[in-house]
Amino acid sequence: MVKKLLFSGLVAATLAFAQGGGSGGGGGMGEEGMGGMGSRSSGGMGGDMGGGRPRMVPTPMERISELFNLNKDQKKQVKSIMDDGQKEAIPVRDQMIKGRQTIAQAVASGKSQDEIGAAIKEYAAAQTQMAQIELRAVGKIYQALDKDQQSKAAPLQALLGMVNGIFKNKNWDSNPASPN
Repeated sequence: MVKKLLFSGLVAATLAFAQGGGSGGGGGMGEEGMGGMGSRSSGGMGGDMGGGRPRMVPTPMERISELFNLNKDQKKQVKSIMDDGQKEAIPVRDQMIKGRQTIAQAVASGKSQDEIGAAIKEYAAAQTQMAQIELRAVGKIYQALDKDQQSKAAPLQALLGMVNGIFKNKNWDSNPASPN
């Protein structure tokens, strides 16, 4: 079951990466797929239309913790898993940045389609490697959950959507709009 889920996630992530586009920012860290977790709530009192508290956007760690109702030990495990994934992703992220630059330079300098295609293939390989790192992290997080938490499909789907591109930033646990 877990292997099928991870394989399906890898295929979906690879296809999403292959289509390109997007904002180039947080990559998959938006509100979609969060299942109405209230991430757009103001954090203040409901009827306050005035100068109440600013909207607080939860960090990815806070969202993961809320999705699965993690206990203290699980929070530590998830943080460690994600920190390790971030470290593993650093050279791949750098490779992806260089790959995009190489593609842009190849196109701008009028290189042949074969040369551009080779640069694209190298970039796609780096994206696939990044997806593998992200999905390994999901698999480890899944293993850290208890049976009740594992049985809930909706949070697992949300987690899969959330980790797509999470290591593309310098700090996985920051919000896309905040400086890394």
